[in-house]
Amino acid sequence: MRCKHSIRWVNRFTRAAALATTAGVSSALVYTPRPDSAPKDGAVLNKQQLTTLRDVCATVLPKTDTPSAADVDCHGFIDNQLSKCHSAEEQQAVITILAAIDAHSVKTYGKSFSELLPAQQTQILVDLEALKGFSDEQKGQFKFVKHLLIFGYFTSEVGATQALVYQAVPGGYKGS
Repeated sequence: MRCKHSIRWVNRFTRAAALATTAGVSSALVYTPRPDSAPKDGAVLNKQQLTTLRDVCATVLPKTDTPSAADVDCHGFIDNQLSKCHSAEEQQAVITILAAIDAHSVKTYGKSFSELLPAQQTQILVDLEALKGFSDEQKGQFKFVKHLLIFGYFTSEVGATQALVYQAVPGGYKGS
C-alpha cells in the first residue's frame, strides 16, 4: 500500500506542476533574477529555507561550463512561482521537504545542509532519492521541487540560451 499512496501523491503533484507550468509561464518569463535572493525572506520561504533551497539548486544543477541553478537564482524563481501559481498545500510541501533535508543533514553530519561540503550535500540528495532516511511522500515533494527548479533554469536567459543552445532552424540556416 505504501507505493500506491506514494504514486498517488507524486502524480497529484506532477499534475499540479504541469498545470502551474502552463498557468505560470507568463509569471516565469517576467521573473527577474536577483543575486541577493537567499540572504532575505522571500514571498513564501524564509531566509533559512531560501538558503537551503539555493544549495539544493546548486547541487541538482551545478556549475559546469554554464552557471549553476543557484547562480541564475532558481531558488528565488521557485519562491516567486510558489507565491503566484501554487496552492498553500504545494507551498507547504516545499517547506516540509526543505526541513526534512536539513533534519537529515543534521542527523547524518551534525550540520545543516548549507554547512555541508558539496559531496555531503550530494549524498543527502542521493539518500533522498534512494529513500534512505526519507519517505515516499518526501521523495514526491522533492520531485515537485525538481520540476520547479528545471522549469526555472530553462526559462532563465542562461538556461534558454547557453544550456539549451536553441536553434530556430535545426542545423542552422543555409541560404540558397
